[in-house]
Amino acid sequence: MNPEIFLWIGGILVAAVIALGVFLTISGQRSAEDARLEAFAEKGIPIDQQMSTRGSIVSEWLTRRVEKSSWSEKVSKELAQADMKMKPGEYILVMIASCIVVAAFAWFLGSRSILLAVIGAVIGLYLPRIFIRSQRNRRLIKFNNQLGDMLSLMVNGLRAGYSTMQAMEAIAKEMPQPISEEFRRVVQEASLGVSTEKALDNLLRRIPSEDLDLVITAIKVQREVGGNL
Repeated sequence: MNPEIFLWIGGILVAAVIALGVFLTISGQRSAEDARLEAFAEKGIPIDQQMSTRGSIVSEWLTRRVEKSSWSEKVSKELAQADMKMKPGEYILVMIASCIVVAAFAWFLGSRSILLAVIGAVIGLYLPRIFIRSQRNRRLIKFNNQLGDMLSLMVNGLRAGYSTMQAMEAIAKEMPQPISEEFRRVVQEASLGVSTEKALDNLLRRIPSEDLDLVITAIKVQREVGGNL
């Protein structure tokens, strides 16, 4: 039997293990982050003692290597906008796994053609980015569609005597995702001591919407000069 087959099979298995490890890390990280945020808000646990997240040694090493680069900042922003609980190092591992798997399939389906394997590797390298951008655009459209209902709920809350933060809490409880999730983060960040303005700026960073930008600008102006929001 051709020894190259064993090499490809081994590569596919390694890629599958990496992908599975990253998936399990990401799926478990969301609930862990939520639990930590709730603990901060309710018990006042210091951030520097609890906010460190545990990942694989390889992903942590990769994250440290690229965290100061402009590429890492860009990727982190795209991951946040797509609501993907993933570090840059984990994203690199996913890219490597996708590259290996797609290249292996192209090699087998193309009668062991090196050229097709190279083409498959390039395609596999870009697949995670295409997926993340698709998720980001889909989430942004869904958020913008919910913005009108969110404004109605906020207006009703303010007319009922709620403060701006209480109105945001009502949005977090009453509205569907993703808008409820995003405003829940704003409320939790404010509970941890982050200024409301900074928490809203973080929201706009995750949701690059022009309509949301207008809403946040109105809230900031009202908080600075007063008046009827």
